[in-house]
Amino acid sequence: MVRLEWRSVLAGAGLLLAVVGLGRSVRCGAQPYRPEHAVVVRELNLRGFQAVPGSAVFRADLMDSLGGYSSSGRVRNILFVEPSGESRWLLPDDDHVVEEERIAAPRKDEPRDPDSLRQAIANVALVRPLERPEAGSLVLFDPTGRRVETIASDVRDVHGTALTPEGLAILYDHAGTYVLAHYEPSTLAKLREVRVAVSGLK
Repeated sequence: MVRLEWRSVLAGAGLLLAVVGLGRSVRCGAQPYRPEHAVVVRELNLRGFQAVPGSAVFRADLMDSLGGYSSSGRVRNILFVEPSGESRWLLPDDDHVVEEERIAAPRKDEPRDPDSLRQAIANVALVRPLERPEAGSLVLFDPTGRRVETIASDVRDVHGTALTPEGLAILYDHAGTYVLAHYEPSTLAKLREVRVAVSGLK
């Protein structure tokens, strides 16, 4: 009969477990990262996939399910996809709520067409932090998301946008003061900015 010393048995079992554990860790580490790891775990989903009019780029909104599955939820980021398969996010994280507004070109043939049927020249988004939604940053970007500019901070609300002969016009509330700013449509460079003096009502 062969006698096995209990210390030798335990050492052998420990070595076997270490080898098995190492094999499992190597296999898990070799698994490729998938986009749903970031989306599904945080209960966020890509919705509204569509082509950007006038380009070969696609876009989709990253949305939460606040208010239930049937609710439209809140936009937390925007994904842009190039024809090559390359993609980019509008924001570096999903810790904000994106309130987007299109600045559309006028239709000369049918000027009464609703804004949703006209091609956007640029988009402006008020990006509010989840923890402090009272105010946020104002982001101006072209419809393909290739050019993105943060144009203001501490913005409470956007009161209107328009395409004028002087450029893209945006009226917004900055820390309790109305601001009217104009930007060049193709480069999104600031042309001018003025504070709006609003007299009190009697």
